[in-house]
Amino acid sequence: MKSINRRLLLCSILIMGGAVSLQAKVVDKIVAKVNGEPIMSSEYAKNKNAVIEQYERAMPGFFKQENAREELSKKVLDQMIDDLLLKQKANSMKIKVYDRELDKGVDEIKKRFSFNEKGEILDSEIAEKAFQNELNKENLTLSGFREKIRGQIMVRKLIDQTIRPEVKIPSEKEIRTFFDEVNYIVKGDTSSLKNMPAEQQQDMLAVALKFKELTEERIHVSHIFVKVEEDASFLEKNKSLKKARDIKDKLDKEEDFEELAKIHSDDKESALRGGDLGYVFKGILPEELENEAFSMQVGEISKPVKTKFGYHIIKVNERKAKQKLKFEQVRDELGQLLSAQNFKEDLLKFVDELRTKAKINLFADEK
Repeated sequence: MKSINRRLLLCSILIMGGAVSLQAKVVDKIVAKVNGEPIMSSEYAKNKNAVIEQYERAMPGFFKQENAREELSKKVLDQMIDDLLLKQKANSMKIKVYDRELDKGVDEIKKRFSFNEKGEILDSEIAEKAFQNELNKENLTLSGFREKIRGQIMVRKLIDQTIRPEVKIPSEKEIRTFFDEVNYIVKGDTSSLKNMPAEQQQDMLAVALKFKELTEERIHVSHIFVKVEEDASFLEKNKSLKKARDIKDKLDKEEDFEELAKIHSDDKESALRGGDLGYVFKGILPEELENEAFSMQVGEISKPVKTKFGYHIIKVNERKAKQKLKFEQVRDELGQLLSAQNFKEDLLKFVDELRTKAKINLFADEK
């Protein structure tokens, strides 16, 4: 089974907030105790469902693996134990959170409710209502919410005081070695990944993909999309094709591409930008679109291209040739990535040390 990235879960502590007692509407069960402090089933279920939802959205194939859900559930509980250990350590060190820090932390989260999905600013009353609804959904009072944020800030200050100052700064040699490894992967040689832990492999592949986007041949494309449902009738398919051809006729008569995209494209997100899809490299677009787009000249507009989604009229706005990945170009970013990896490793070691000294009891096999 593909390994779950513990470092990813661990570094989510400032978002998930650890194990905090809630004023639940139902009687909770204790699923674990950490040095005598309970972790309740309601909080565990909330965190577990949130993580499962993230995986379903970002990695839908993950749950096809055997025992995937059970493994993920266990990792979430382990994460909550780690979070609580960090909070207990912060308490034992008497790390103080000042009211101004707490107010700032609360305000930062409340600001997230000030915008709708389109990024538009909401009326203050509507934003406050949305915030209160979220508290109700989480079974939290405002004071309970503030205590949860207080715990997060304490842990963050603990990490800033005890771990970050000790993180090793990567040497020039280490950065260059990292660059060579990434460069091999960008070129398609993945042999260096074989002896790496699964989590490190995922990190390396993510970095390589990012740099591949910077160096591969890229084209800046826009499209006007006419959707065709998979179960559409022959008549409906012909109607969609006619619509696409009519749009192409207007473009041939030099009507504005961006304006036509805003009016006619069924891809509503890109339509807001005049059909702009940004830069793409090979392997991103459906094969039919990719073959057409990469054969076109800058400024050229295609005929309607059929994919399983419908008809696309493509315009190539700009083309950038394949480039060689240069060390100087990415040195600083690679150094930051290595520092981040060192921080993650140090944080894991710190938590593992807390675990060896802790008394941890599990009371239920929650799935």
